[in-house]
Amino acid sequence: MAPGTKGLQIISYHGPPSPLASKSRRFHSTSVAHIQIPPTPNPPYCFNAMNEVVERQPSPPTSTSTPSVLATTPATSGDAALKKSMDALEAQTQLLRQDILAKNQERKATGETYARHYKGYNIWFDTEQARLAQQDSTYAVIPSLPITPAKITLFLNYEMTRPKKRKLPDGTQSTSTCGHDHAKQVVSALEQYRSNHAHDYRHIPEAQIPLRSDARIKMLEASFKANEPERIKKAHALKAVGTRADTYTDTQLSGLATSGLESKGPTTIWRAMRDRAMLLTSSSTAFRGDSSRSLLWSDMFCCDVPMHAKGRGEKLRALTLIADGSKVNTTGRVDEHGAFRHLCVELCPIGAIGFLFFAHFHIINSPVPDFSVDFDNPDYGEYGRREWYELYTFSTSKDCKREMHSPRPRQEPV
Repeated sequence: MAPGTKGLQIISYHGPPSPLASKSRRFHSTSVAHIQIPPTPNPPYCFNAMNEVVERQPSPPTSTSTPSVLATTPATSGDAALKKSMDALEAQTQLLRQDILAKNQERKATGETYARHYKGYNIWFDTEQARLAQQDSTYAVIPSLPITPAKITLFLNYEMTRPKKRKLPDGTQSTSTCGHDHAKQVVSALEQYRSNHAHDYRHIPEAQIPLRSDARIKMLEASFKANEPERIKKAHALKAVGTRADTYTDTQLSGLATSGLESKGPTTIWRAMRDRAMLLTSSSTAFRGDSSRSLLWSDMFCCDVPMHAKGRGEKLRALTLIADGSKVNTTGRVDEHGAFRHLCVELCPIGAIGFLFFAHFHIINSPVPDFSVDFDNPDYGEYGRREWYELYTFSTSKDCKREMHSPRPRQEPV
C-alpha cells in the first residue's frame, strides 16, 4: 500500500483490471460513503451483462395440471384412433390363430371329440343351474361361459360318477363309468376352448387361469387316476353277471365281414375287401385307426410263435404287424402285434388280407411292383431302396401309394 492512500489499492499487472478487481476498487475507494451499495443478493449468484453480481431468478414452473385445448385435443383423438387400431389388430391375429388351429385339426378326430365334450359341458351346466334355480327362487343363474376352474371342477365331479352315454348292442344303457383317459380328454378340450377365447373375457380374472394350474382340477384328475383300478375291477364284475362289453358281438362282426363279399364291380369289390381286411385286422390285433391306416406292406411278416399249451416244441404260424408311431406311441417305439388264423373263416384277419391282395392283383389288375433294389439312394443305407416299401396296405388309391385318412370331422358351432 502506498503512503498517503486510504483503503485498498488494486495492483494491475500489465492489463485491464478483471471484473472482480473493478468491483473491489469501487467498493474500497475514497468516495465509498457517497455510493449507495446495493443489498447483497441471496445465493445462488450470477453475473448480468454489466458483470455485476445479481440474484439468480428461477424460471417460472411449467404448469401440467391444465394443458391447453390445442395440445390435448389432437393427443386424445390420436389415442382413441390408436386404441381402435390395436383392438382390430388383436382381433385379426386371434382369428388367424383359430383358423390355423382348425386347419390342423381337420384331418384328425380331435376337433370333433373336443366339440362333443364342450357341448356336453354346456348342456350339463345349464341343466344344473336350472335345477338349482328351481329349488331356490333367490338363486342367481350362472352362465356356462366363460370357462373357469370352479365350473370345470363341478363338471369333472359329475363325469367321475356318471355312466357312459354309449348304448349296448341290445339297446340298454352301459353301466361302465368314465375312466382316467376320459377325464384328461375333457380337461384338454375345455382348456383349449378357454385359451382360445380368453381374449374375449379379459375383464374376468378367473377366465385367464389355465385349468390344470388350479389345485381343484389337479386333485380331481389325480382322483380319477387313483380310482382307475377299482373302476376296471367293477367293470369286469359287471361283465361276469351278464353285462356286455361295448364292442361288436361275434354275430355283428360276422355280418359286417360277410357283407363285403356281396359287392359287385371290380372297384367296389376291391374297396369292400380293403374295408373288410381293415376291420378284422383292427379287431384282432387291437390296432387303433391311425395305426391301421399307416400300415405298409413292409410292416407285415410271418413268424412261428411257440405254443406250449399244445405240446412241447409246438409252434403256430402268426402274422405279425409292426407299428412304430401312433397316438399312444409318439417316441418311435417299435410295437409288434400278432394275429392267428381264426376258427371261423369269415372272421379270420389273415384270410381277409389274402382276399385284399387277390382283389388288388386279379380283380382290379394292378401291376406287380418292382422288387429290385436301388443302391444309389443315400437315404436307404446299405440295404438300398425298394419300391414296395412305400406301399400302403389299406390305401385309397389303386397304386397303394396314398395313405387313407380319417373322415373329416363335422364342423359344429362352438
